[in-house]
Amino acid sequence: MHATRLRWADLAAPIVAIVAGIVFAIVVLFAGSPMSTPLVIGYIGGSIAAAVILYILLPRQDRTMGRRLSILLVGVALIGTAALRDPAARLFQIEGLFFDLLGGVVYAAVAHYLIAKIFGPLIFGRIWCGWACWTAMVLDQLPFKRSPGRISGRWGLLRYAHFALSLGLVALLWYGLGYRIGPQGGSALAWFVAGNLLYYAIGIGLAFALRDNRAFCKYVCPISVPLKIGAPYALLKIQTDASRCNRHEECEAICPMDVDITSYIARNQRISSSECVLCQACINVCPEQALSLSIGFEHHPEDRLRVRSTTGTIVQEHHGPTEPYVIDQIVTNHTDQQP
Repeated sequence: MHATRLRWADLAAPIVAIVAGIVFAIVVLFAGSPMSTPLVIGYIGGSIAAAVILYILLPRQDRTMGRRLSILLVGVALIGTAALRDPAARLFQIEGLFFDLLGGVVYAAVAHYLIAKIFGPLIFGRIWCGWACWTAMVLDQLPFKRSPGRISGRWGLLRYAHFALSLGLVALLWYGLGYRIGPQGGSALAWFVAGNLLYYAIGIGLAFALRDNRAFCKYVCPISVPLKIGAPYALLKIQTDASRCNRHEECEAICPMDVDITSYIARNQRISSSECVLCQACINVCPEQALSLSIGFEHHPEDRLRVRSTTGTIVQEHHGPTEPYVIDQIVTNHTDQQP
């Protein structure tokens, strides 16, 4: 048996998860959690620490499975803390953000979104989606571990429709029906539970319908709307090294978000896709270590995705900052799909 060689780069995402968890705990505390300070920080910090230890001790080839267990530990800790907070502190669903903004108040929801969903992605990308999201923690445990590819066309607009629907619902309640209570007091827990159950139902249903665990994240999740704005410009991204790549293409086949990793490798670019969640599955599966975490900045990020066509052929889809929408034909069924 060969010992796993631990590199500092391997620890970057887990360490960021720890910091994010502690920040989340502090936000919950300032929002008026009924739990004591040591209990909240200990609950979140202990869960994240256990997840990190599990991840870094596993051999590289087993870390994809380790991350799924890690996000489950972290997600349970975060959703548990959010659910047990003082109901008067409101909720972390996106509707809570809209109610707080309309009411001109800065509570936990506003602070959470500013840190984790708006300014945080400028540094860490969509690490929330890969390591802490309590919706993804359930979806990642479903049986469809390898995506058959992104569905092109109008599917990508559903997340924006969902975002607009949530905003419209809150606006209707606020302006049309004079509902000023919002998600606070006794109604906070009801909003929180109902919203999460709806997300789980839609997410699980889509996963089985499309044979894709992360279908909800790709097409429906409204939280990805603000996340996608800053993520392409994040300092922390995955660096490619074309000189090491032997084109096994396993990295692309295992990517849960359908990022066209090989096209970034061919151009020796960092992966600047707004869909990358820094799960590091591609890093862990690459036998040549052609991928690694790095710090840098892209002036012209591009979204390059692996898309299913209507004929079943895998194609590339990419959107550049100044170029028109392009689809390029590549090798059919090159990803060796395995559910």
